[in-house]
Amino acid sequence: MTGLSAFLAGMLIYIVGTATPGPGNLSIANAAMNYGRRAGFTLAAGIISGSLCWGIMTGFGMSALLTSSGHFIFWLKIVGACYLLWLGCKAIRSAVVNKPVSARKQHTSSTSTLGFYLQGLGIHLTNPKAVLTWFTVTSVGLSATTPSWGVFLLIGSCALTGMMIFCLYALAFSARSAEAFFLRTRRYFDLICAGFYLLFAGGFIISLY
Repeated sequence: MTGLSAFLAGMLIYIVGTATPGPGNLSIANAAMNYGRRAGFTLAAGIISGSLCWGIMTGFGMSALLTSSGHFIFWLKIVGACYLLWLGCKAIRSAVVNKPVSARKQHTSSTSTLGFYLQGLGIHLTNPKAVLTWFTVTSVGLSATTPSWGVFLLIGSCALTGMMIFCLYALAFSARSAEAFFLRTRRYFDLICAGFYLLFAGGFIISLY
């Protein structure tokens, strides 16, 4: 496999892993529908920051250490499952608690903005799938002869592509044309998000055995 074909293969793996629905995408969609475009973009920035952390570590040789350490993966799955369970309970509460249905909530303070960023960061840093996805991307997209600039190019290209994908989710679910649909289906969407959060958490727990 040539350098270019390996790079493109790694990019393709990252795009598929990023664009398919997961905790990050669901959280961006939920935040954008509930609180607007700014919340969706902020949460997306947190997720891509977490992704960059894993990408840099795996790209520069820590992937073997991370994936070979059974204790690290074990506790990462425990923390990730607990975090997703908390998000699931939060989504269920949002679905059952009565809210005004005439307007979208607006969170514009620096505190709430930081909260959305940290939520996105936490989702990705506690997601074992992110480690394994980056391990696969770097294993396929890089080789022993890849120069340092090639590592930065692959990680930077994946991060930029991921940010575009996440921002598209935020744009799509925060569009005014989608607001009427959201007002009718908010409770169902919250319950769907909760179901997926709990499903992912259950998957992490089952994989421990």
